[in-house]
Parts: sequence; structure tokens; C-alpha cells
Amino acid sequence: MTKILLVRHGEAAKSPRDADPGLTELGQRQARELAERYARSERFSLVSSPKARAQQTAQPLADRWQAPVSIEEAVIEIPSPPDVPLHRRGDWLRGLLESEWDKKDALQSGWRRNTIDYLAQLQQDTAVFCHFMVLNSVVAHIRGDRRVRQFRPDYTSVTELSLDGGKLEIRRLGAERRSRIV
Repeated sequence: MTKILLVRHGEAAKSPRDADPGLTELGQRQARELAERYARSERFSLVSSPKARAQQTAQPLADRWQAPVSIEEAVIEIPSPPDVPLHRRGDWLRGLLESEWDKKDALQSGWRRNTIDYLAQLQQDTAVFCHFMVLNSVVAHIRGDRRVRQFRPDYTSVTELSLDGGKLEIRRLGAERRSRIV
């Protein structure tokens, strides 16, 4: 059985003009606290989304373990349609959260399939530093639930999965945010 930890990145410095913001000061502290929590635990391979906020969340643990972080496109945040400008992405995401996966276009469906296929082929215990929508798409897939929003993972929350015989299972959902903001 393979263990998979899906780790939501720390708080990002959101901006309607920056497609790849890094972590805020709070986000950096969250990443350090996560590293402290897992510093003495069993070691996992470390994988991160290419986005700066996910890589910056992974780095403190990588530093403690003196381990590399592999960058993986399959766990990047969900792509918005080409006609949605960056300053409208938040509105698009809020609408997406109230919809169902089978109603999405080929871009989002392909992204989701790629993410799930990547996780299903892992052969060693892995911590994956990723995004809100990655977590929700994987949980929806495992549950067989078409709703996009499954839960509201907090920053640096850890959702534990297992993979056995090619089948993903949820062991424990990560902590949820109390705020309604994504």
C-alpha cells in the first residue's frame, strides 16, 4: 500500500495581476510549522506543483529532511478557460465550485484526469504540495461525487490517501477553513 499526503500550499499573496504569487509572511510561517510537525515523521518523497506557493510550502520540509522536491505539472492548479482573464479568475473559480465535474469542458476534464492518473501510478509514499482544486477534484473522484466542492481545505492542511491495487482511498481529510473564502 502506498501512502499519499496531499498538502495544500500556505497562504498566498493573491493578486489580480500575478498568476504565480508566492507565500505571504503568514504562509511562510505555516510552511515552517508544517515542516516542524513532520520533521521527525516517516519520510516521503516530496512532489510539488510548479506554482511558487506550493514549492515554497514544500521547501522547509525538504530542507529539514535534506531531500529534493520534484516538480510535477500533474498537480498544478486547475486551468481557467482561455477567455477568462486573470482578474476574473476568482469569479470563475467561485462559480466552478458550485457546479459539477461532468459539466466541465475538455480543458478542466483533461486536467482532472491527468491529476488522478498521476496519483494512481505512484509507487512510493509521497507528499504532494498542491492546490485547493486538486484536493477537491481528487476527493470527488474517490467519492464518486460529481459536485466540484467537496470540502474547504485550510492552508497547509494534509489530506491522507492510500493507494492499493491502483485504487485511491481517503484515509483522512485535512483540516477545513472556517472562512468562506477560497
